[in-house]
Amino acid sequence: MPANKFVLKHHQVEVDYTLGDVPGIPALVYRDGSSAPKSFTASEVMTNQTGLGTLVAVALVTSIDTGGERFGFFIPQLDVPVGQSEEFLAVGVYEKSSGPDSILPDSVPREPSWRCIELRGTAQTVIVEQ
Repeated sequence: MPANKFVLKHHQVEVDYTLGDVPGIPALVYRDGSSAPKSFTASEVMTNQTGLGTLVAVALVTSIDTGGERFGFFIPQLDVPVGQSEEFLAVGVYEKSSGPDSILPDSVPREPSWRCIELRGTAQTVIVEQ
C-alpha cells in the first residue's frame, strides 16, 4: 500500500504530514523549535506530482505588505505495509519573498531567496478514518 503518513526531521525542524482530508485533524504540522507549532488543513497544503516525487508546500508566513515565507519538501512514492515503516532522505526548501513595502533603499524590490535543508524521513501506511 502507498505510504500516507510522513514524519520528517532536520535539527529542530519537524514536519508531520498525513495524506487524506479528515475534518478537525491537521493534515500537516510544522515545528521549528523556536515558536509554536503551525497546523495546516488539507486545503492549505499544496501538492504537486513531479519527476522527483511529490512536492508538498505550505505558507509559513503570509503578508501582502512585507512578503512571506513558504516551506516545501519532496516525498517519495513508497509502498509500506501497514504496521511497518520505511526511512528515506528528502530535501526541504524555504522560500522568502518580499512585498511592496519591503523595498531596498535604492527602490529595488528584493528578489525571492531560497534555502535548502536535508530531511530524514519515516514513511508509514496508516488507516485514516473519515
